[in-house]
Amino acid sequence: MKEVHLLRVITDSGERQIWLAATDRDRAVEEVLDAIPEGWTVSLIERELSAEQAASLNMKPGEVRRHKLS
Repeated sequence: MKEVHLLRVITDSGERQIWLAATDRDRAVEEVLDAIPEGWTVSLIERELSAEQAASLNMKPGEVRRHKLS
């Protein structure tokens, strides 16, 4: 399983979202940009997930998704 990176997304209306990317760190921003509407911005969050946290997300390599709090 690849690493899972946290990214901050800001929509064109100013809403802040957290997204997850199961990619290499250097590809995470590009992969999330491909998944969101044009005009939104993305930045990496420096916090790293542990291997256990990443595994518990059950993400496939290359997958990106918005993190929704339950």
